[in-house]
Amino acid sequence: MAEENDDNEQGGRTAANAAMKRIAEKELREIRKRQRRKRMIVFGLSFSLLFLAIFGSLFTIKSNLDLSRNMVRSPEVRILGYDGALLETIKGHYSQDVSLTTLPERVQNVFVAATDPTFFDHLGVSGADVARMFSTEDSPGSTITMKVARSFFKTKDSGPGRHIQEFLVALWLEWSFSKKTILRSYLERAYVGRGIFGISAASRLWYGGPAERMTLHQAAVLAAAISDPETFNPLFYPRETAEEANKILARLAQYKFIEADRVSALTLLEPKLDVQYEENVLSGYVVDMVLEEVADIVGYSSRDIDVLTSIDWKIQNLAQEIVPEIAELRFKPRGASQTGLLSISPEGRIRALIGGLNYSPFQRNRVTDVRHSPGRMIKIATYYYALNENSDPAQWVRDNRMAVGGWRPINPDHDYMGMISLREAFVRDVNTVPTNLADHFGLLNVRQYAHNIGIKSPLSSDIRTVVGLDPVTISDVTAIHALPQNSGKPPQMTLINRVSYTGDTGAPPVYQRVEEVQEKRLTDEGIQASYVLFASVTDPQVRLDRPFAGYGTVAGGRTDAWYVGFSSDLITTVWAGNDNRSQMDVRGEVELASLWRLFMLEAHDGLPIRSMVRASSERRRAGDGVKDLWKMGQVDTANGQ
Repeated sequence: MAEENDDNEQGGRTAANAAMKRIAEKELREIRKRQRRKRMIVFGLSFSLLFLAIFGSLFTIKSNLDLSRNMVRSPEVRILGYDGALLETIKGHYSQDVSLTTLPERVQNVFVAATDPTFFDHLGVSGADVARMFSTEDSPGSTITMKVARSFFKTKDSGPGRHIQEFLVALWLEWSFSKKTILRSYLERAYVGRGIFGISAASRLWYGGPAERMTLHQAAVLAAAISDPETFNPLFYPRETAEEANKILARLAQYKFIEADRVSALTLLEPKLDVQYEENVLSGYVVDMVLEEVADIVGYSSRDIDVLTSIDWKIQNLAQEIVPEIAELRFKPRGASQTGLLSISPEGRIRALIGGLNYSPFQRNRVTDVRHSPGRMIKIATYYYALNENSDPAQWVRDNRMAVGGWRPINPDHDYMGMISLREAFVRDVNTVPTNLADHFGLLNVRQYAHNIGIKSPLSSDIRTVVGLDPVTISDVTAIHALPQNSGKPPQMTLINRVSYTGDTGAPPVYQRVEEVQEKRLTDEGIQASYVLFASVTDPQVRLDRPFAGYGTVAGGRTDAWYVGFSSDLITTVWAGNDNRSQMDVRGEVELASLWRLFMLEAHDGLPIRSMVRASSERRRAGDGVKDLWKMGQVDTANGQ
């Protein structure tokens, strides 16, 4: 009986365990079912999000691509003045007619060998392009296909998102088009430099003929320029460019595009150029600046482009008339073969620019690209710094030959007073005071301050920075003298106000100048004190019909002469000298002062007479950061942007 009870209990436990097991298995199945359902939901949502992201990315890419190709004519660039008046129409800088059926294959191979020797074998992208997707570097990609993909985007960007888009477009190009079609697009769209896109435009402008007639070395010169438009500019650096072209020809033989024994016969010491250019109504230096800036802003385009500049044609034309005339009559007899002029509004908009006499595409713009010995013109930066610390222009400072960093400054008049007022030091143009001030405040601090207020040229880390021995550009000198008139803030030096496509009146502009937020670098008290310094060196015989300040100098052992001055509306700098740095006898405070006065008198014709301090405050209140407020009340402000 006891055994029977034990068997029943054992059976009951077994049945209970089986029931519990069935319940546990059922619950486990329910849990797994819910987990599968959750995974399906998560997977579905993830897939949907991924699909939407890919679709959105593809839609974004498609809407941001410009695949158009103008087969009728090369796009034009219309250069407009600040008031919208047409100043110049530039033609022929954009290629639109590269045909691989007429372009010799040996010429095509030059560009392939120079840029992407395995172009005909790969799938359009490389490992470097994959790594580039996770970087912010501003490079066009390693393959020809990647470079073409980048050129199709309407706007520029260098973030990882754009790099991924370019990568996808490159794969699409390889899938959709032949290698020859991609190569043709590259030869049409590649930037050669100086505002020129594509080999057919470059060949017409640099060689005076169609691309089909180029020699292999001429093609290699273009290939070198495409690889680095700044370093291998054949107009400015002919020997360096020819040397790079010779290396490209050697690469052509390396990849079996030509026989190796032909390379030596093809190499040249300098490119064979036959540069074609026209005498423009507008200064050629201004045109070059516009084209290069538009190339950077827009990239390749198959559409006509309108460029609204800040140029006032009245004063630009005035400068183009009087600068060559006075230079010929008064400067050249005294040994100065070149003259430059820059006139800007206090906020930095360029109103007139003369980059040199007798424009030539082989000559650099002496306002923006050539550095000159500034002498006392740069010393004002140290005085600004001192006035920020103590705004009293009568403060006493040391005037002795104390050695600073191994340098012992020498005053031009060889006179040392021990102690001197800041104002008198500026008048006498001593070297000791800027040096001692820089030593007191920290030479590197003063050097950084000079960069902060507008000096773009490189500066030394010793006293050459503060005594005017470091060469700087005319635009540098103009920028730092605009500081008081721009309420103590560095000017935003620009030539272009707006870029848009011709006829696109309803579309937003491709580019619009917007006033950047600038830190105040000169206090209000410092501004008032700086006016005292400038008034102390202003020659009363240089008379305008309104308040102004200005002064001149000769620097670099008589290699450079300067005059800089400003009114309530314009800051203007005039320079004279020689490209070979030879000495001359032009005086900044005499000959250049007379040119500056004549220009400023005519440039201000019709402008209201205002005090410089009041004009600065009024301009800040009226400015909206977008419109060009030059000559308010004399133009339709609704259109004068």
